[in-house]
Amino acid sequence: MNMKVNKLHIALWFSVILAGCSSGENTSSESAKHISLNVKTEEVIQFKGSHTVGYSGVVVPKKNTPLSFSVPGTVSKIAVEEGQQVNKGQLLAQLNPSTMENTYQMAFQKLQQAQDAYNRLMPMHENGTLSEIKWVEVETGLSQAKSATAIAKKGLDDTKLYAFTAGVIGKKSIQEGENVFPNITVFELFDISKVYVKIPVPEDEISSFKKGDQAIITVGAISKTITGIVREIGVSADIFSHSYPVRLEVDNSDLAIKPGMVCTVNFATQNKATGVLISNKAMQQDLQGTQFVYVIENNTAQKRAVKTIALIDQKILVSGNLKEGDKIIVAGQDKLRQGSQVNIIK
Repeated sequence: MNMKVNKLHIALWFSVILAGCSSGENTSSESAKHISLNVKTEEVIQFKGSHTVGYSGVVVPKKNTPLSFSVPGTVSKIAVEEGQQVNKGQLLAQLNPSTMENTYQMAFQKLQQAQDAYNRLMPMHENGTLSEIKWVEVETGLSQAKSATAIAKKGLDDTKLYAFTAGVIGKKSIQEGENVFPNITVFELFDISKVYVKIPVPEDEISSFKKGDQAIITVGAISKTITGIVREIGVSADIFSHSYPVRLEVDNSDLAIKPGMVCTVNFATQNKATGVLISNKAMQQDLQGTQFVYVIENNTAQKRAVKTIALIDQKILVSGNLKEGDKIIVAGQDKLRQGSQVNIIK
């Protein structure tokens, strides 16, 4: 009997404790709802008119030609460095010619022997004292010796690598003393008299691009602004970013623009856009990728979904359930949630 009473008392005590904890949690939760979080705000501005659409791009050479030796060997001389301007026919590098030189000398000596035999036996062939079979052997030997000598001469010539056209050495992949193999790239020769600026364009914007479109391009590294013309529009999207590559051609006759430089590319839109301008500090994004901002309503933070249209003068042009004069939160969003009470500070 006593054991039953004790168990009943224990059960009652646990109920009281749990009720107290639950009451405490509810009280804390209710208190949290009434805590005002400090935030900063800006007012939404109505916009209607034309604008520019900006992209970030990188300079790439219009033409990139890999250069390689056609024979194996050891590098004995490198005549150029990366970034050096070279002319057509200029020597770039050379392999040790010893082996090829010996091969050529052997072939040349055999050619001389074959030519001598041909010259000595020709009179006998002409007066009929030399058999036709023997004369065919002589002619064949001379022809083979000429071919072998030509091949050996080409191998010797190929120990030197020349620029087949004018350009800039974009990359050097060899060192003196290094062994190289045929058809392995040792230099990359860039043609940068004209360059391309490559930009990624989102899939929902690519349909507005046409070949021949012009854009204003600013290369920050050299503080230069030029005009570019769309020459290539990609047809295959990047599987991760879902963007298409677009290339704009830029004149670079002074060679001031170098491959790899980052630039901004601005296109003037033909159609007028309507929306509201907000600070980029206000823009938020949830785990699903949906863009939103917090708007002040009755001293509480309310989520409003928005969609970016364009960037205009350090502001973001968006569409959504916003109107001019709405106060959006631009600082202090980290701890906010839907319906949080807020206190506006300056």
